[in-house]
Amino acid sequence: MTRRQNRKFNKERHDKDVSKEAFKFPLDIDISDDAGTKSSPPLYSEPEYVRRPERQTKYRASKPSVKRPTRMTISKARQVPSSIHGLKKPERTERDEREIYLEKFKNYNSVIVDKIVRERTERERRKDKQKMKEQQQRAELAALKKKRDAEKANGEVVRQKSPAREKKNDTLSVLGTKQEKLREKQQASTGKRIGPNATQPGISMLGNAQAADYKEPDKALSEKIDAAFTKLNVEGRVISYTSNGVIGRYEVKLNRAFRVSNIPRLNAALKEELNLGELRIMSPLIGTSNIGLEVPLENVRPITFRTLFEASSLKLRKSDYKFVIGKTVDDKIFSYELSKAGHVLIYGNQPNYDTNVIDNILLSLLMNHNPNDLKVAIAADNDNYDDYLDIPHSFSSRVSPGDPEALKIFMHELNERSVQFRRAHVRNIQSYNSRVKFESRKATLVIIIDDLSALLQNKNPEAVRSLIQILKQGKPLGMHVIANYTTTDSGIRYELLQLLQTKIAFYDAYNNTVGGTDELTQGNDALAVIPTSNKPNRISIGAVNKIVKQSVFDHIKHNNR
Repeated sequence: MTRRQNRKFNKERHDKDVSKEAFKFPLDIDISDDAGTKSSPPLYSEPEYVRRPERQTKYRASKPSVKRPTRMTISKARQVPSSIHGLKKPERTERDEREIYLEKFKNYNSVIVDKIVRERTERERRKDKQKMKEQQQRAELAALKKKRDAEKANGEVVRQKSPAREKKNDTLSVLGTKQEKLREKQQASTGKRIGPNATQPGISMLGNAQAADYKEPDKALSEKIDAAFTKLNVEGRVISYTSNGVIGRYEVKLNRAFRVSNIPRLNAALKEELNLGELRIMSPLIGTSNIGLEVPLENVRPITFRTLFEASSLKLRKSDYKFVIGKTVDDKIFSYELSKAGHVLIYGNQPNYDTNVIDNILLSLLMNHNPNDLKVAIAADNDNYDDYLDIPHSFSSRVSPGDPEALKIFMHELNERSVQFRRAHVRNIQSYNSRVKFESRKATLVIIIDDLSALLQNKNPEAVRSLIQILKQGKPLGMHVIANYTTTDSGIRYELLQLLQTKIAFYDAYNNTVGGTDELTQGNDALAVIPTSNKPNRISIGAVNKIVKQSVFDHIKHNNR
């Protein structure tokens, strides 16, 4: 009954609540005058009192001091006293930026992150050490200045510094010596490692240059060519002449109606008319509609290695693995990068001049690269290249191409590099050397095979398989093969020929490797085919003097051991 009675409507409580002070509209407020009569207020008059301040005062008085908890309020756990601080919270100390930086990586388990953190810590340590050193130097200078000022104030004579001591102190500064500052500036600008560098061989030890009169034309032969065209009733005349000192080219302007199919007959007719045993017609010349008559010179001006070196970009002494071989007929240097050339084939039975090709390539590389960047390996039965085994660039001792295990050491190097590159997530030697330390970099390896025909015809399948594997995988790994094929009676298999991208072919009556070698002269005359061009270039090989080779080798051995 009690609960039911409580739930009934309570009129007294309702009246009490209604009688409580509440906001009333101004028109409903009763206003009594002095006589006691009630009158309604004017429509637009303001009330005599404002209820808002009273309401605010009442709200402040009844406002709870602590916010009442609700169902959504999260209550704090009770405060557990600490054995060190008690109930008092420890003061929050300002944290160093280094601690905040190192805390970011404390949960990382990575070799790279550990290396970054280690390098930053070491850098900060060096910076702090340098800062302390600078502060110590400033303190010493301030004390010295204070002492001198005191001596000067007391009237004492200040000792004069000796010129040597003055010069020594002049080089000192707060940040160190001028040499150290210059070294830091050089390292910051280049971004390269500064250390003891071996001096490169100078150009002065390359002997003499080519004779200066090699460009002079043979006027008598030029007149004979004009007379021969007139006699053959062919409209043509010589308009220019170029030469590299070994072969001369006469540029002839023909009538536009002359057919290209008549070039072979014109060649035979000119040989007979001019009484020339060797004549080659280039049709057309690049960039023109004229033809070129290439004739070997009677007075040869040999092309020296110094001329090739000074006239090419090798004189800039860059580490780009570029080599020179000789000059083209239009007197341009034939140079190419080893990384683009890949593997090189020298084809033709010209005993003296094929050796010059290899000497030109190796000397070009040795002039600009130290033993850390370049290694040379020799596979030969004779001692023509034993001089390259006595220098620090030598990779191993000489091996015989006929040996069943001739290329075993090179296969071991190939497999080792392949594994290391795969672990470093790179595909070529340039990327690998840019990621590893200086001591772990790989050198470019050049393998000279003096007689490739002996290796292929020796019934040695293991060596042939190793050779094909090196030719397929060696180029991006920094291993390049320079093979000399002397037996022109039998050709090379097409599959093997395709793996040798750069071809230098001497005179060959059968045209086994490069088309057009049957029109060359025997001796210092070759056609070169590079991977970036299908058209062969006729080049004259540069001559390398033995005295020049020995001078370069002596300098390398003296400065790199």
